[in-house]
Amino acid sequence: MGWCMSVPAVVSEDHARLLYLAEELASVHACPDFAWLAGRFEFLGEKALGASLSVLAIADEAGVYRPVAASPHTPANARALRDALGVARLPSNAVATALLADLEQSPRPAVVRVAELFQSPDQDCAQSEAIVAPVVYNRESIGVAIFLVGPSPVNEQIAVILAQHVAVAIDELRQHDDARRLHSVDPILWVPDEHFLLGQLQRELSRARRYHRQVGLAVVRCETETAVRAQFGDFFADHLLRRIGSHLLAQVRDSDVLGVLHGGYAVIHNETSLAGTRLSAERLRESVTRMLDQRVPEVSGLPVSLAVVAYPESGETLEDLLRNVCSTESQAPAVA
Repeated sequence: MGWCMSVPAVVSEDHARLLYLAEELASVHACPDFAWLAGRFEFLGEKALGASLSVLAIADEAGVYRPVAASPHTPANARALRDALGVARLPSNAVATALLADLEQSPRPAVVRVAELFQSPDQDCAQSEAIVAPVVYNRESIGVAIFLVGPSPVNEQIAVILAQHVAVAIDELRQHDDARRLHSVDPILWVPDEHFLLGQLQRELSRARRYHRQVGLAVVRCETETAVRAQFGDFFADHLLRRIGSHLLAQVRDSDVLGVLHGGYAVIHNETSLAGTRLSAERLRESVTRMLDQRVPEVSGLPVSLAVVAYPESGETLEDLLRNVCSTESQAPAVA
């Protein structure tokens, strides 16, 4: 004779919300783009927290918080509330930018008045409270998650969980975007093309500004490529350039980025000063020269030029660095 014990399926409301969130989080990581991610974020904010509005604001390279466009299926009442609060005006709200910059560095969510975030004409709404959770991945602050919901320990816990998963999803979207661009290689040098490199450089500059870091950029160029082509032909010259690219790829650090810039090989040196970038670049040039002397004796003594700049010493914008890198080029003496 067997027996069984029945356990009443009593689940608290808070527990049920956490279970629902756990089941739905996979859909966040499956989002194909930022519009889908914003839509899922807002949906989960409403269903898991009961938030009347959820706003995902991502910081750009200047540290300005820009709300991500939500799904077109957003309910009409949410759209009306977004318009009433002036969410679209968040990037021009200097007070909110300063507040969010402080909150983004906090390890815990914060409870703030809506009036401190949005320029709302509705006084009742402006005096209500919102939970702000930092969106952080791999110790990099990406933005903030804002939920218009009554503060409570459970709500703050859910806000942190959702913000953490959204941060991972944002990083995944960025990696997918980088991977797509990485498949576009320069047809001559056979390394990532200039479009990819400039995108990576802009991102590193954004991080450097926000975290007070340094970024170096070095350009290595074969100075007599035209003469090599005239003497040995295009096939030999193309093979030579690809060999240099392969050699540089094997020499740079894992944290550095190799690509094409102005027809030369460019290396982004993360968290490196101007002096450190110059030292590293000189080593790369010496390594390339030594490799050519040993492996391609037909061009022994081929001069290799070098240009080095760094943020913030050489400039504070992408345009400054690109302009200055053209004026700092120095040529190694040819070997007799």
